[in-house]
Amino acid sequence: MSEHDGSSFRRPAITVSAAALGVLTATVGIVAHPSQASATEYPTWTDVQNAKANVSAQKAMVDKINGLVAKLQDQATTAGIKSEEAVEAYHQAQGDLADATEKAAELKKQADAAQKTAETSTVRAGLLASHLMRTAGTDGSIGLLLEGSDSGAADKLLYQLGTMSQLTEQSRKIYDQAVADRNTAQSLAAQAKAAQQAKKKAADAAEKASKAAQDAAAAAQLAVTTQQQKQTELTAQLATLQNTSTEVAAQYVKGQQAIAAQKAAEAAAERQRQAQAAQAAAEARRKQQQQHSSSGSGSTGSSGSSGSTHSGSSGGSSGSAPHTSNGAPDAAIVAQAIAYARAQIGKPYVFDGAGPNSFDCSGLTMMAYQSAGLNIGGHGVVYQYRQAAALGQLVPRSQAQPGDLIFWGTAPNGLYHVGLYIGNGQMIAAPQAGENVKQQAVWGTPIDVVARPSMGR
Repeated sequence: MSEHDGSSFRRPAITVSAAALGVLTATVGIVAHPSQASATEYPTWTDVQNAKANVSAQKAMVDKINGLVAKLQDQATTAGIKSEEAVEAYHQAQGDLADATEKAAELKKQADAAQKTAETSTVRAGLLASHLMRTAGTDGSIGLLLEGSDSGAADKLLYQLGTMSQLTEQSRKIYDQAVADRNTAQSLAAQAKAAQQAKKKAADAAEKASKAAQDAAAAAQLAVTTQQQKQTELTAQLATLQNTSTEVAAQYVKGQQAIAAQKAAEAAAERQRQAQAAQAAAEARRKQQQQHSSSGSGSTGSSGSSGSTHSGSSGGSSGSAPHTSNGAPDAAIVAQAIAYARAQIGKPYVFDGAGPNSFDCSGLTMMAYQSAGLNIGGHGVVYQYRQAAALGQLVPRSQAQPGDLIFWGTAPNGLYHVGLYIGNGQMIAAPQAGENVKQQAVWGTPIDVVARPSMGR
């Protein structure tokens, strides 16, 4: 199963209020995704009433409803993860576009300056050629010089000057400098043109990524809406089957979802443990082979051993070994970041949102720390992780403290979600399209390191 599979990263169930359950009628109208609507048959209230006729039918109906609730949760989880992956791809595309734009502008500036320098050098070369031609009894260089400073005329002038036998050491320097300046200008002009083409490609990619992210966010929104509405009806049907209140039925559903989430997390953790064990075994074999090879050549083998330490410690889903494990966070910065994040609770998740009225996951963490005067890498989960890694701010997740950033996905380039840890297994995050910023339990299986942005401040 892929690390991005919904069951491995099951989010907390979307809650259904007792008030909403209490006003249910026979059906709840929703607009479902065509594939979901055609693939899933939900029980009617007539089915529920008929199932109450005998114990076995009643149990079968309860099991069916439990399965449908779990399926709705998985669909919402999977859609949410795909949406966040698309949003993160958009952030990366935007970053590439910004880099390409900056590079194109800088190369154009350099090319323009080089062109002016080349034109000045060409004028000097033309004056030199004119002088030499007059000395030789001709004056053809003046005509070339007056043809303009276009590339063809300049190249022709420099060619004729280079063929003159009267060049002294001093005039040769003028010629060589003019040729060098012309070559530099042409090279930078070619680079500037290529940079403009790269910028256009980056802009096209960013536009496509934006459309993909918007489509994925809409699909996630639909999945969440479908879950909320159908789960409400299914929970009410459970209450009828179990002869209990809707409040008790809702708690039952919540418990079933928690059990399923725990099983999924344990399964994901076991897969991760097995992967780490396999990687450690492979690393041990590699070291053993290196040592055997070194001993055969008379080397101590210490260089090969020490050089493999970092790669051997980067197993699991983190993709990067923590640089330190005891860096203390700055209490004032952490308090401000958490206070800011807490103040945003209830505001909607919106693709590319960075306040003040809406957020996506990395937009929330970015602005939380920005409110404390700290740049944590920009708008993007991968950017925030990379900066923390570069600054030595990664610590084992087992040592997480309030203010740390918790990541989901595969580091360093496959991360898609981030939350702000506040202690006691809780975090504040912008979960996904269709939900609001909220405090929630740390769910699923995050990567095995967290980032501590205020470390050493």
